[in-house]
Amino acid sequence: MGSIIGILLSFASCSSKNKKPDDLLAKSQMVKVMSELYLAEQKVSSLGVPRDSLKQVFDVMKDKILKKNGTTDPAFKRSLKHYMDQPKAFEELYTALIDSLNLHEQQMISNEIKQ
Repeated sequence: MGSIIGILLSFASCSSKNKKPDDLLAKSQMVKVMSELYLAEQKVSSLGVPRDSLKQVFDVMKDKILKKNGTTDPAFKRSLKHYMDQPKAFEELYTALIDSLNLHEQQMISNEIKQ
C-alpha cells in the first residue's frame, strides 16, 4: 500500500486544469477527508494481510469515509485535481493536512499517557 502521496496522486485524475468543479470541496472538508483517508490507510497497512486484500479493505473504508463526509469519489478526485493544479492552494491544503495529522498524533499520545 502506498503513502498518502500515492493516494493523492491516484485520486487526481481527469479534470480540466483551470476549471473549478461545480462540486468543489472546501479546503477544510478536503483536509478532513484526506486526514481520515490517511489514518484509514495506516490502520489497513497494519493488518498483516495480503496486499490485494489490503486494497479491498481500504476501498471499503474509503467509500465509507467519503459517504460520511457527504461526498463521492469522483467529486473528491475533481476537487483534489483542482487544488493540485493550483500550487499555492495545494500547499495550504497540504500544510493544513500535516497540522491535522500532527494534532491527531498529539491527542493519541495524550490519551496513552492518561491510561
